[in-house]
Amino acid sequence: MVAVTVEAFTDYAPCPRAGVTITGLGVGDSVVSLWRIADGLREPVSGARRLSLVDSAYLIDYHVPFGRPVSYEVEVISGPAGPTRVTAAAVTVDSDTACIMDPLVPQSAVAVSRRLSRNGGVVFMVTAMRDFEYAADVSLIRLMGSDRPMALIGQRAAAKGIDISLVTDMAEQNSKVRNLFAQASQVLVRVPPSISDSIQGACFLAVATVGETSRKPHTGSEVTTWAIKGDTVAAPTIKVLTATFTYGDVEILFSTYGQKQTLMADKTYLDDLKNPIGG
Repeated sequence: MVAVTVEAFTDYAPCPRAGVTITGLGVGDSVVSLWRIADGLREPVSGARRLSLVDSAYLIDYHVPFGRPVSYEVEVISGPAGPTRVTAAAVTVDSDTACIMDPLVPQSAVAVSRRLSRNGGVVFMVTAMRDFEYAADVSLIRLMGSDRPMALIGQRAAAKGIDISLVTDMAEQNSKVRNLFAQASQVLVRVPPSISDSIQGACFLAVATVGETSRKPHTGSEVTTWAIKGDTVAAPTIKVLTATFTYGDVEILFSTYGQKQTLMADKTYLDDLKNPIGG
């Protein structure tokens, strides 16, 4: 019998996420899709559509929203267990910070706090996530003999011009933000309700232009402001492009394959999927 369990991770290793364990698919190939249910929406988990799995699997959702109940539905399209759907109990990824990242590179995640601390960091500007615009394509057709044209109106799009401007006061954080937007024109913004509930929990934005301004106030500490606005777009359908651990990590920990075998002696294949280098 197909079963699904979910575990929430709040650390930045590389970013807050949800681990989904699927078991009971049976011996033989199964075609499976994984869906996320949050904020009243049922959406596919990136990279988890029509996967070919055998018996069990461990999948990671790096795009899980913060601070709200999230459940996952496993849809078995075909396989030994037959077509079926199973939904896991809801979990909540609690976080005191927001997160901005390249949706395809979890290691790019930047934590954004509510306010600057003595140790520095990244915070939203006071103008962030306050004004939204919802546009629709409109065509007017003039009618002979009438002073009132007909209107053809397309579907109204999701919010555009969302302000996610930031303030940083440390060189290290400046470098993180700069590197993030140097490699990504589409970013994922996840904001807990404790900071703002005005945007969707997992908000994907296309960002065309980023402005960077540095100034030195009377306190003597340099402050950098980042003017950032983006338009809501669909989530990417492919899975993350970079591994969260490297072959070098494995090589350092295991000089011989025998060491790996010893470490995993009493573990299962599923255990190895969940923690490839930790045993």
